[in-house]
Amino acid sequence: MNAHFNSVLVIAICVMVLFWLRDYMSLRMGPCRRAILRSAAYGIAVVLTAVFIWKMALIIGLANFPQWLQSPRVLLLLVGVHMAASIPSIWVRQTQNYQWMWVTALLPAPVVWLLLLQAILVSEPSLEVAAVQFSFFSIALLWAASMVVVIFRSRYILVPLEDLDFAVLFGSVSHGLALCAIPLVLLVAA
Repeated sequence: MNAHFNSVLVIAICVMVLFWLRDYMSLRMGPCRRAILRSAAYGIAVVLTAVFIWKMALIIGLANFPQWLQSPRVLLLLVGVHMAASIPSIWVRQTQNYQWMWVTALLPAPVVWLLLLQAILVSEPSLEVAAVQFSFFSIALLWAASMVVVIFRSRYILVPLEDLDFAVLFGSVSHGLALCAIPLVLLVAA
């Protein structure tokens, strides 16, 4: 294993954990009778996001993907998407409509999936397309399934009132933290 792969992998895992926790806290908000529905919608959103990123990577070409990810146009687009995705959390905090916070977990976090795909591609540049696809979608399915299971198991545990504001703040700040990962990846890619 090379140092470049290890660095990208560590960054990708940190960003994944950050967004998994954000989504977990967000999905726990709302009526417990709809927890299963919320987590199923979330699972579908995760898989659709992975499909979209995969299709984009195929159109761009897996060999060209790392260079494409570093282009200024893509970086600007990622900044815009993540800034826009933090706005609903700010709205929830201002209006204190905590029951709608779960919807923010449905918003895609493209940095997570782009970094994951980058880590897989860097791990072994000669991997067959089928192996990359299997790895990428296995992680997406494990992510979605783990969230569905955890939300199902904790559906009757109410979020304490003092934790609501923290969860909402964490939801909006997580997008900014994810954007900080992009320069790190660019530094280790150099």
